[in-house]
Amino acid sequence: MGALWWTLCGVLIAGGVLAAIIATIGTTTPRTAGRAARLRTAWTGGAGGQREAARRRALLTAAGVTFVVVWFVSRVFVPALLLGAGVVGVPWLLDAGSGGKARITKLEALAEWTQRLSEILRLGFALEQALVTSRKNPPAALAEEVAELADKIKAGWLPVEALRDFADRLDDVTADKACAALMLCAVDPGPGLAQVLEDTAAQLREEVAARRKIEADRAKSRTAMRSMTLICVALVLVGFLIPYTAPYGTVLGQLVLALLGAAFAAVLWWTRKLASHTPVPRFLINDPRSRVRQPEPVGEQS
Repeated sequence: MGALWWTLCGVLIAGGVLAAIIATIGTTTPRTAGRAARLRTAWTGGAGGQREAARRRALLTAAGVTFVVVWFVSRVFVPALLLGAGVVGVPWLLDAGSGGKARITKLEALAEWTQRLSEILRLGFALEQALVTSRKNPPAALAEEVAELADKIKAGWLPVEALRDFADRLDDVTADKACAALMLCAVDPGPGLAQVLEDTAAQLREEVAARRKIEADRAKSRTAMRSMTLICVALVLVGFLIPYTAPYGTVLGQLVLALLGAAFAAVLWWTRKLASHTPVPRFLINDPRSRVRQPEPVGEQS
């Protein structure tokens, strides 16, 4: 017991020393907004996120009402807390696959747009003209991004800078591959650009097919996780209406139920993380920690 106590003290002291060193000399991690600012943005939605923030506020309000009503009816705190948390957690759990599906839809639209771009180039258009012309009848999932790309080129942006901004809007490593090919061709145009874009479109379609297969496999885990969650929530809700769960109404029973609920939530979080898409780091971005200065665009040099 004494050895364990001294080991724990040593770990705490080492952690304190490490925290003091980091606080003194700092780190190379880019500085981000503070916790209070992030919470304020999550509550208000910030610029362009009002709809998602309104949905988040509605869920939190419903969770608070559920907690108060269940606590008032059952007179038991922990089940009320678990059910209130379930009002927020279950929709979060059920929405686990929406981000991956939206990303696949974007990439599928990018493959279609790249194929159309190659066809326009084969008609004899230059790259800038082809990018502007591609604004007509673009894929629905990319209509906004393609329109903004065309507007920036018409406004005098260099194609490389406009394409880099286009890649930032898509925010995906596979999209970076297509944009990088276009950027290289914008710097050094050649007769094989249309063929390069056709090959890129074929690679994008293969990537979309592979991601759809992975997403289908992950959907099985999500379905099992959703069913298990809904069953457990129903058991907690109905269980306190029958005498069988009376022992959980005691102080010790509530502590045991809290531990079980925390363990169940941890398993759900871990399972959701395994079934979620982990994005591959992009390469068309500037690392804010880098000391290398980017050259100024040719059009902006004095």
